[in-house]
Amino acid sequence: MPRVSVLMPAYNSEKYIATAIESILNQNFSDFEFIIINDGSTDNTAKIVRQYARQDPRIKFIDNKKNRGLIAVLNMGLDLCTGEYIARMDSDDISRPQRFKLQVEYMDAHPECGVVSAWIQKFGPTIPRPEIDKYMPTVKLLDLVLYGSRVSHPAAMIRASVLRDNNIYYDPAYPHAEDYALWASIAQFAELHNLQTVLLDYRWHDTNVSVVHRDIQHDSAHRIQRDLLSKYLSKSTDVQKFIDMTHETNQHAWLFWILPIIRRKQYTLSKVKYYLFEKLPFIKIQDNGIYLFDRIKIGVIK
Repeated sequence: MPRVSVLMPAYNSEKYIATAIESILNQNFSDFEFIIINDGSTDNTAKIVRQYARQDPRIKFIDNKKNRGLIAVLNMGLDLCTGEYIARMDSDDISRPQRFKLQVEYMDAHPECGVVSAWIQKFGPTIPRPEIDKYMPTVKLLDLVLYGSRVSHPAAMIRASVLRDNNIYYDPAYPHAEDYALWASIAQFAELHNLQTVLLDYRWHDTNVSVVHRDIQHDSAHRIQRDLLSKYLSKSTDVQKFIDMTHETNQHAWLFWILPIIRRKQYTLSKVKYYLFEKLPFIKIQDNGIYLFDRIKIGVIK
């Protein structure tokens, strides 16, 4: 049994898949199986994967003759994974050589952690200079409600036992936001962490899901948020009130390029800045419930 199962779906990925595969085969950590599922591609994706599979026995190639869709393929892959940890990978991204080593060491040292991801660096023809997406070290259930998916899916490593013990799979009810729904399910049983370093280069192009299926993704994300709130707020009117409040604060945030809640940012050991916004939802979590209040506060914290 390998320590890590790498799960990578692929569909019409002939432009980038060789680079993605090599970034996995060149990891500093070698105890893994590499499950690549070609989902009915009409280009040379399958041919390229077969060439690599002949050279490296760690690659397990599954070739779907018909396209089944990403969520179905991911769930098929979860059932095929035999490793203690499941590392996600997309067929157009690049994992940095130390990714698996650092993530396995972290998971071994933190048994309470069900998912560990990392920062990602975006690159591509429409990005003039690389951009780093930095995520908070620990993502709580409330963070998922307030800010959406704060865990990078293609950079994530998942503890397989958390999925199997709680019968967790990707939910087809939330197309193009299936990762967000997965984190919400896992967060009820284990912790979500992010390593504070870049471990994956994320290729940004005009066929990214968040570009092609933007509206569907947003609709799915909003339904996940509502479903999460419904588990903790007893009244449907409170759910709508919370959504309205966060929507208004987010609009204010985008207008001034700031975040919609009090945030603490550590610049150096001695320099800290706090940010305060005009409309602030005040939330308290206690006894598996969310208690919601709203306060109007105008001012600046220096």
